[in-house]
Amino acid sequence: MDTMNERERFLGTLLGKGADRFPYYDLEPAEETLDRWVREGLSPNNSVAETFGLETHYSVGLTLRSSPFFRMAPDLLHDPSAFDRHYDVNDPARYEKDFIERADRLREAGRVLYVEASGGGLLQQLGVGDWKSFNDACSALILEPRLVQDLLNRTSEFYCICLERVLSQVRVDYASFYEPIASNHGPVISPDMFKRYAIPVYKKTISELEKYDVPLRIFCTTGGDVTSLLGPLVDVGINTLWISNIVVASMEYAALRRHFGDHISLIGGIDTGALRRDEMTLRSAIESTVLPILKKGRYLPCLDDRPRADISFSKYSLYRQILEEIAERG
Repeated sequence: MDTMNERERFLGTLLGKGADRFPYYDLEPAEETLDRWVREGLSPNNSVAETFGLETHYSVGLTLRSSPFFRMAPDLLHDPSAFDRHYDVNDPARYEKDFIERADRLREAGRVLYVEASGGGLLQQLGVGDWKSFNDACSALILEPRLVQDLLNRTSEFYCICLERVLSQVRVDYASFYEPIASNHGPVISPDMFKRYAIPVYKKTISELEKYDVPLRIFCTTGGDVTSLLGPLVDVGINTLWISNIVVASMEYAALRRHFGDHISLIGGIDTGALRRDEMTLRSAIESTVLPILKKGRYLPCLDDRPRADISFSKYSLYRQILEEIAERG
């Protein structure tokens, strides 16, 4: 097969259309990790992506979170005027300046472009940011269902307006949905409650994405056991899973592939903890995870977390070398 650009390779891999190899990709290391790796041999003049030939994903530059961004909004459930303050579709800070021209340049260069299609998940949509606001949200879900439903309806409408403004101007390769809602024992709300409140927001948003032919709708979550939520999410249009910090057997990628079959794409899955072990253990962990799933296709193997400061540069280098050997073997 002829050599592909990054976008063609990414889509060919995850849509099951074939690629010259799987993409080389990982999340950016933490800052303290970079400091250690420079001391251990990483050139300070080159990024990790440049050093290892990793492929970069670029955000289209849309921010859907409540404003001020990445802060609590606990008044959403208590103040009728709060929604308009936190969710203003005309706030220029939500849209990256010159995003159309930038997206055109990236697409011309064959890069992977994505849009974040949710404002942090159900709990964040209810203003959760600490234990008190979490307790308030749980009470509202039970005692004030109409209030919650109205808030979520307005939020999903806000998402769709913002997405339409961007996607009517530029094409993206995937949309990501981030949903931090589970502990190691399961979701912090019942699956039925998630299906009642969250799934309609996903359904409406995914319908907007389909209108603009966004091929991959990726569900992302960090840690926890969301097994009981995945079926409804797949039913409503999620077609790729990207699970970080896997801690329970039911969330391991071999189990997810057996359950959902090879029509659901997977990103990640390699235990970052294996990079803290000896070479034989590391190689075994990578091959036992990657090879069986790779045979079925629609899989982009990479770490299930960003590399932390307790991982040496030599172990990360070895890990990348092992993956390249697997890719070269086909």
